Amino acid sequence: MATITLRSEKGSPLTNTEVDNNFNNLNTDKYQSGDNPTFGNLTLTGDLKPSISATVSAAGTNQSGATELSDVYNIVTTVGSGAGVKLPTAAASLTYTVVNTTATNLLVYPNVSDKINGGTVNVAVTVAAGSSATFVAKDATDWYSLTPLLVFDSTGTRLN
Repeated sequence: MATITLRSEKGSPLTNTEVDNNFNNLNTDKYQSGDNPTFGNLTLTGDLKPSISATVSAAGTNQSGATELSDVYNIVTTVGSGAGVKLPTAAASLTYTVVNTTATNLLVYPNVSDKINGGTVNVAVTVAAGSSATFVAKDATDWYSLTPLLVFDSTGTRLN
């Protein structure tokens, strides 16, 4: 919170230095586009409307070619064999949901140097055909799914 000297509290006119300090303090504490504000207890009234991509097409056959996700909710409507999507770089409490509406299993990759469910860095997990998963980042490199996933090793052998 910016420290502001008020004439009404001071009881006399502000000096030029006090006026300048008021402007400097306001400038330091302002919100700018691109900032990541932090809030304490937040109360919402009305609807919360997170971003949604209603027609995501999975792409590529590896992490670098996978479609990058940019919305909170992602409805995947096209998946070719071995195609995938990629989560953004992990940051504590980021949450992304992926819905696979297709008849093909979908690969979900972490971003470069990240991992999912404590697995190997840069390795995908599978969201089965016709199912969904919500991913939450624990910190700057670790994603966890809140829903059960099919798990495969690097050779394609199902582990669960």
